[in-house]
Amino acid sequence: MADLLSIGVSGLLAFRRALDTTSNNIANANTPGYSRQRAELVSTPGIGAGYGFIGTGVEVATIRRLGDGLINSRLQADASSYSRLQVFSGFASRVDSLLSDPAAGLSRPLQGFYDAANTVAQNPTSMAARQAFIGSADTLATRMRETQAQLDQMDGEIDTRLRMTVEEINNLTQSIARLNEEISFNYGQFSGQPPNDLLDRRDRLLQDLSARVGISTVAQADGSINVFTGSGQSLVIGQQSTSLGVAPDAYNSGRLDIVYGNNSAPITARLSGGTLGGLLDVRREVLDPARIELGRLAVGIATSVNAQHAQGMDLYGQLGGDFFVAPQGTAFAATANTGTAAVSVGFSDVSQLGDGDYELSFDGASWTLKDLRTGSNVSLTGTGAPGDPLVGAGLALTIGGTAAAGDRFLVRPTALAAAGIQVAISDPARVAAASPLRAAANVGNTGSATVSTPTIDDVAHPNLLDAVDISFLDPTTYQINGSGSFTYTPGTPISVNGWSLNLSGTPAAGDTFTVSAAGANNGDNANAKALAGLASQSIFGGGRGSALQAHASLVAAAGLRAQQAGQRLDAQAAIRDATIAERESQAGVNLDEEAADLIRFQQAYQAAARVVQVADTIFQTLIRAAGG
Repeated sequence: MADLLSIGVSGLLAFRRALDTTSNNIANANTPGYSRQRAELVSTPGIGAGYGFIGTGVEVATIRRLGDGLINSRLQADASSYSRLQVFSGFASRVDSLLSDPAAGLSRPLQGFYDAANTVAQNPTSMAARQAFIGSADTLATRMRETQAQLDQMDGEIDTRLRMTVEEINNLTQSIARLNEEISFNYGQFSGQPPNDLLDRRDRLLQDLSARVGISTVAQADGSINVFTGSGQSLVIGQQSTSLGVAPDAYNSGRLDIVYGNNSAPITARLSGGTLGGLLDVRREVLDPARIELGRLAVGIATSVNAQHAQGMDLYGQLGGDFFVAPQGTAFAATANTGTAAVSVGFSDVSQLGDGDYELSFDGASWTLKDLRTGSNVSLTGTGAPGDPLVGAGLALTIGGTAAAGDRFLVRPTALAAAGIQVAISDPARVAAASPLRAAANVGNTGSATVSTPTIDDVAHPNLLDAVDISFLDPTTYQINGSGSFTYTPGTPISVNGWSLNLSGTPAAGDTFTVSAAGANNGDNANAKALAGLASQSIFGGGRGSALQAHASLVAAAGLRAQQAGQRLDAQAAIRDATIAERESQAGVNLDEEAADLIRFQQAYQAAARVVQVADTIFQTLIRAAGG
């Protein structure tokens, strides 16, 4: 009778635990990260007898947490990829909107600037047209500075979010380490039985962590789990966590690096995935290219316009000066430098400017310029002294002060350059719309040769504006100012004092041509036409062509990045949702199924109670029989 009773009691206890587990599942049906649990029932060992083994009942072997560790790993990887793309797509779309918006973008001001130059060419003496030209230039420069400021603001926002994300990562790793301690303790305290709710909480924290940075995990025998970054830096080892930090980069350029542990070793380049990786990728793949291209556009426009403007003459009879305040590059000295050197970054050839930043280093005897994008060294000429700059990759680098061996500089040629562009003149009479020279044929010439406006070859030539008479002794020989004897080849320009003159037709002996300064209040429009022609003139290398083409490339590249990022985000969202659905099918709570289990275990419990009742009845019958 005792065996029947113990069997019934074991059923009551086992089915009560099963009912408790089912009730807990129902209660946590909407709890994020909860994994469905199941009471695993096993029969207790039977008792041997001559006629065989008699069962002794049932017991709960364990409360098993349903799910698949591989699916959890996929969920972590999906969370990491989705968070990275979410951040990347958001910033890419913002940059695209900034650059392509008709009202806020550069398209209208850029086209308006060249249109205004064309208006001056049509009416070179009009003060209204000249003032409109200056105004359109100021609008363009202002829009460039504003666009640069917006991109710089996004760059600062990335640093702020990096700092916040690192703090979140540290909080999560500390929580995981504490949970490791609790889980390990419970494993030891309860003979290796899994503390399911603690494991769910840890899985949830791991997924939150992977949404912030790419991770890998390694389970330990005591139930704890070790967590590493994707490149292998340990974040959690057992019950100990290692914190990340942020610090100014090695050049103190205004950007933050991610550092590891107490040794402050930068690991920025080795981090990927999650919000952190997305922010770093935005900086590297979205903001830097946009700022570099914007700066190159500003440098190219300012340089080309200044060069052409200098070849003209204003209404005061003066050669044109700089129309724009030319932007300059930036160089940041490494914080570990021991010398006093500083680097000024100018431009030698805009068409040769590269797509990235450079590192300039000094070994005690010579300078080396390395392209940080490709890792290759750039050929340099010059000494770096004032008047003899280091020239390479379209840059002109001037060294001031004294450099020490091992000193390094981060050279950012155009990434910050657009912030410095502005109009250099305000007086409309200072617009150099005219050619500084005019050429005329003597009215008594007998040949068929005619002249056009001289071309300026060297605007700095000291005798550029001196009057010059060209007298032909015969169709192939001429003199300059009545002296010398020079051979003339038809189709070849005559070059004197920094200018060149082309003749059309054939000169005759005795023909004379005069080149002289145009003078003040000249109505000539040659230089204004040349300024307007810069809209289609190729000034950039790498297939970028003219300023208008370079701007179109900038906008197109930003739009393509935003479009591709959005498509990848949509695809990753579908992958993530499919993994979540797969996880829910295995570990999620199905209320219909739980309701069925509740009825099933309730009936089993009632049946076990009936067994106990039968055992009691039999026992009472036996007592009465023995007492009778």
